[in-house]
This record gives sequence, structure tokens and C-alpha cells, in this order.
Amino acid sequence: MSTRDRHGSRPLAGESEKAVNLAGTSVPQQHLIHTDDLDIFRTAVASFLTDHRVGLVEPSVIDASFSAVSVNKLTLLRIEYGAAVRIEADAPERPFYILQLPLRGSALVVSGREKALSTPELASLPDPRRGITMKMAPDCVQIALRVEADHLQRHLQSLIGRPVLEPIIFDLGMDLRTSRSRSWRASLDLLLAETQRSGGLLEHPLVAAQIESLVLTGLLLAHRHNYSAALQAEQVPGAPRPVRQVLERIEAYPERPFTIEELATDAGVTVRALQKGFHDLLGCSPMAYLREIRLNRAREALINADPGSGASVTDIALTWGFMHLGRFSVEYRRRFGESPSQTLRR
Repeated sequence: MSTRDRHGSRPLAGESEKAVNLAGTSVPQQHLIHTDDLDIFRTAVASFLTDHRVGLVEPSVIDASFSAVSVNKLTLLRIEYGAAVRIEADAPERPFYILQLPLRGSALVVSGREKALSTPELASLPDPRRGITMKMAPDCVQIALRVEADHLQRHLQSLIGRPVLEPIIFDLGMDLRTSRSRSWRASLDLLLAETQRSGGLLEHPLVAAQIESLVLTGLLLAHRHNYSAALQAEQVPGAPRPVRQVLERIEAYPERPFTIEELATDAGVTVRALQKGFHDLLGCSPMAYLREIRLNRAREALINADPGSGASVTDIALTWGFMHLGRFSVEYRRRFGESPSQTLRR
């Protein structure tokens, strides 16, 4: 037993890497624990996340601390084991996204076939439909942001103005050094700081809702996912109508053998004008955008394919408009970090 009370709360030390002390806040719904019992700690963390298995990488004594606070539909957690641990969790029954940001130390995160070494410069956001394995360094301290998958989906729908029919698939690693991710981190720091402020504006429902919206919108804009291009199109004011028409057509029928000439003719503009409109709006060509949509649809088909149905990589690639299978495999691996056959075999 630690010399401190096993369930007693204590101030969690702040970090020089912009850590925020959740333990000091008087915001309601806060939960704290500090213990040297790994089973007690696992149960506390599981009550906010999902059931999981955790074990020490090597024999040692843990000095674990955990805090959590809820703001509307978001939950903020701070987790420290004080020892090197390995964590394994199956996909939760009700999917949720959890973005994990080390304040110090590192964590090796494996989600499906993807792998990322998360550090203070690289957050991780695993696919909620996959199991996850993590190996946390002994000095690792993480802030985690949890949001239900259906809540984030509804938020995205409100931004793009149309139904989100497929799950949101983020890249596993989020580079926190980009301009957009730094801006998003600032919104997260604001939320964390406000959870410490007794009697602050965060206790007003309207302010809490606005800050929550800022954090979710910023995450969707700052971190790459399969709706990034569609979201970017909606966020640019005054987008030319021909570009929007082509975007809608591509997203509705990505399997069709479109040519740039056909898309330009249907939109009533020249090929050059359409290409310029796409580059100005999305930073890519119409055909590159089409290829991205097709890759995402092919990945969904590979993930959801029944191994006993006889589905093949070739059939799925052809269904989504990839006529050159070798090129499809190269582009797929570059985008998702694994081969199409590896996805299909899962």
C-alpha cells in the first residue's frame, strides 16, 4: 500500500508541457483516484472507457493517478501509471473516439494494422471499431478526449449539411506541429483551463456547448479523415457552384468511370476552370479527389467483407473503379499503411 490513502485525492502535479491539472477543479462530475493497486486502477479507468486488460511490462510498483471530468458530451481524462504497462482492449460495444495526447513520455499505439509512437508531438486517435494495444513508457502521462462516435457523426453532419453514411475514419497519428493542429490544441487547452475555474462561464450550458463545438469542429478540420475533403469544401465561403456540383456527383457515384472532360462538361465549365476551382478550394485536382473517395469506399468494403463470402481484393477494387490492381495496392498501402489483402484478412 502506498503511504497515501489508496482512494484519496491529491493535487496531480502540473507538467511543463502545458499540462492542465484536472484534479484541482471544482467542476461537477469530476472523478479522482490515486492508487498503487493495478486492479482498482483498471476498474476506475474502464468505467469511463471500456473493459480492458492491463499488465506490467516488468515487475515494479505502480504509482497511478487518474482524473476525469465531463463537459456536455465530452469527457476529459488524465492518466498516469507510474510504471511501464501494456494495455489491450477489444472494440467497445458502443463505439467512441478517444484522442490520446501524451504530456510527457511516449506510448506505442497499435490499432488494427496501424501503429504509431505517440509523443507530445504526435497524438493518437484509434479506430473505434478496432481493438487497441498500447505500451506506455513508465514516465508517460496522457490527456485523453473521449466522444461518442454517433455524437461526432451528428456534429460532422451539421457541418457538411448532408448525412454521414459511413463511419468517420481518422489517421491513427495526429501531428501536433502543424498550424491547424496547434490551433486545435489551443481550443483543447482552453477547455482544460476552464474546467479548473470555479464559477466560470463553462458552468453556463450555452458556453459549454460552444466550447464543445469549437473542440469538435477543430478536431475534424485539423486531423485527416475520410470526410476531410468534403468538410473542407463546406468550410470555404463562396465555393463555385460547378465545383460543388462535381463534389456531389463524385461522392454519390465514385464507382463510375468519370473523366475530367466529362465532369467539366456536366458542370458547364472548361477543364482548366474546373481544375483551378478544385485546387483553389481543396488543394487537389478533381481526379485526385475522386481517387481519395474511391480508396475510402474500397477500404470500407474490405473491412466489412465476409471472409466466407468469397469476396476478393480484385472484385472490390474493380467495384470501386480501380482498373489497375497494382496501382491500387500501392496507393492503398500509402494511404492506410497496409495492403488491401491484409485488411481483407482481418
